[in-house]
Amino acid sequence: MRRLCGALLVLMLLASMPVAGAVEGRAAPDCASADLNEVSGAVAVDAGSCLDIDLGVHAPGTVLAFDILVADDAVDVLIFDDAGKAPYDLGQSYRNAMTTPVSTESMLGQQVFHWKVPASINAKSWSMVMDNLAHDGDQGQGDQGGARAQISVQVSVLQDGSLTVVHDLYAVLANTSTWLTEDDGLVLDAGTSIQVEAWALDGSADLAFLTDAQRAAWESGGQHAPDVGTALLDVTTSSTLTWTVPPSLDGVPMHLMLDSGDAIIGGAPADDLRTTVRLTLDPPMNPIVQDDGNGSTTLLQPLLLDASSTPDRLNRLVDWLWDLDADTDQDNDGDATNDGAWASAKSTSATWNQPGTYTVTVHVRDVDGRTAMAQHQVSVTDVVAPTAKISSLGAEQPVDDGYRLDPEAVLRLSCASSTDDHRVDVCAWAVDGAPNGQNTTLVASWADSGEHTVRLTVTDPSGNTDVLERRVVVVDRTAPRLSATSVSALPASVDAGVSTVVRVSVDDPVDAADTLRVHWDINPLSDSDRNGVPDDDADLLGEEVQLTFDSAGERAVVITVFDPAGNTGRTVWNVDVNAAPSTSGSGGLIAAGVGLLVVIAVGMVMLRLRRSGPVDQHATPAPTAEESAEQVKAAEMTSIYGQAQSEGATVQPVMASTFSAPAAPVALDAMAQSLLGGRANEDAGGMAGFEALVEEAAEEPVAVFNPVEDTEVSAAQDEADVAAAPARSTASSGGRLEWPAGLVDMLEERTDGPQ
Repeated sequence: MRRLCGALLVLMLLASMPVAGAVEGRAAPDCASADLNEVSGAVAVDAGSCLDIDLGVHAPGTVLAFDILVADDAVDVLIFDDAGKAPYDLGQSYRNAMTTPVSTESMLGQQVFHWKVPASINAKSWSMVMDNLAHDGDQGQGDQGGARAQISVQVSVLQDGSLTVVHDLYAVLANTSTWLTEDDGLVLDAGTSIQVEAWALDGSADLAFLTDAQRAAWESGGQHAPDVGTALLDVTTSSTLTWTVPPSLDGVPMHLMLDSGDAIIGGAPADDLRTTVRLTLDPPMNPIVQDDGNGSTTLLQPLLLDASSTPDRLNRLVDWLWDLDADTDQDNDGDATNDGAWASAKSTSATWNQPGTYTVTVHVRDVDGRTAMAQHQVSVTDVVAPTAKISSLGAEQPVDDGYRLDPEAVLRLSCASSTDDHRVDVCAWAVDGAPNGQNTTLVASWADSGEHTVRLTVTDPSGNTDVLERRVVVVDRTAPRLSATSVSALPASVDAGVSTVVRVSVDDPVDAADTLRVHWDINPLSDSDRNGVPDDDADLLGEEVQLTFDSAGERAVVITVFDPAGNTGRTVWNVDVNAAPSTSGSGGLIAAGVGLLVVIAVGMVMLRLRRSGPVDQHATPAPTAEESAEQVKAAEMTSIYGQAQSEGATVQPVMASTFSAPAAPVALDAMAQSLLGGRANEDAGGMAGFEALVEEAAEEPVAVFNPVEDTEVSAAQDEADVAAAPARSTASSGGRLEWPAGLVDMLEERTDGPQ
């Protein structure tokens, strides 16, 4: 009913429009001209007339869609380019010049079809002639006029995409076929969507896809049984086929055939046909991402992401975009999956600086601007252990394998310089094997000296660890002390041969008293323990000791206190050792007086001999300077330490043949000077005084010395040896008479002379 109403409306419009001018006879056609916009509605073409419609200029390959309605009477619809229309305008035969198969003679009714502008060098102007007359050029074929025809023409340009591989009007004679695709066929990816559209203009058509093997069988004369879903059969009006390439046909060449025969089983009967066919492909845009780590990698280790296996047999994909973390919107555009830039590379190398599971997104874009995306999971693990490092924050002194520290000093260490390919999560400290907290810093101190161990264990978030140990040596630099009060309380003198108990008190600001040891070195000039320090020998040990001096004289005792670290404190105790008291009473005094007289007499005799001139050839020669120095030194040592030395050495007096003043004393070394004080360098003034005394008492010098008998000399020598005392003082101590040192020297010189 709608179609009938439309036709009536067209007729009413035609009645109101001007009629194209008629041409009498069979002269050359003289067509009226019109634009497409003038014929989009109903237009009347009288019998014996024609209408030339300008289609415009079109480039080769342009597809024009025609929708033509012819009512009342048939007309010839002829398509010409500028050159082909000339024979028609001259009334000449035009059939070879009109464009086929788009030209249709004796068209009546509505026709819909698509036509592709043929290939040419340049774009051309095209026209469509609605012919409703008879003239010489039609050679008696087609419509020959007869009645007015009502026409309506609509022509539009279709914009095919690159995926439309077939789109044209095809004419096929009965019992023939044509291949619409190229000889190589279509090589498609599985999943490609195929759409075949057909509009029949004349006859009925069969369309089917054949593989290479099926095509070969067809061309050899066999019949074809199309696979399910691969054919469009018996198309008389319009029809559409859509199917998807199965995996079995992935990459298999396929050919599209248009057939007008009856060799396709289930197809249309043989007939001449004209059919518009449009074939459009929709290949899959399903990016496939692969990596060279099977979905896993480690921190900062490059991972190759590759989408080259994405189906693209038609080479449609041109741009790629990689987003390495779908959870982070780096560009803040509201889409966390598109952070990146489009590029032509199908692969990229990626690294991550934190462990975790990452969603990688790849976007792909084809030549038509269509896009698609896919995602891929990557597990990133941390297998690299951190590197533990300890740095010092305090006053501790670094050494090769640790630190040196004073007692009570604060040790401050930090793990902040430790490194990891991710981050250091925990710093755990231990001191001497005991846990000491999980902090960036360690604070510790020790009261006592000794060696300690600090251990740092660093751990990253993945559980990887590293351990570093450092040695801490606490060094006691504080010297122990001898109590000044106790030192001052030591006796200034003791008696030889008498056992004396002495004590000192010691302390240390750091070490306990029971850890200290005290050495009493009775003979500071002798290194008895052979440690290179002569005055620290442990002749006696302890704060309280009992000692006995065998002989009289001034003694120097070095007292040294040691702490466990080897620090020392010391003092020198100078003590006078008195000679042991005599037990003979007054008899001893008498004997001593007699002996003194004998010595005086001998001295007077020697003085006379000295003044008398030459000495008997048998007399003992005067000592050399070296011998004199040795004698003086021996006398001084005797006066300081007594006749009996600690090491058992005995100084033998030497008597010179002539009496002379003693040589200057030989200086002692620095150690002896420090221990003995000023007494070490006292002069031998006692002898000089005694010589003056003797000289004053002498009446006159004696020129010749008459030697004393051996018995007399021996007796005098014995008396001198008995009476000799180590002390240099002439004062009497304990009722004992001590001889002047000069006199002892004189006696020694006389005794050692020839007999």
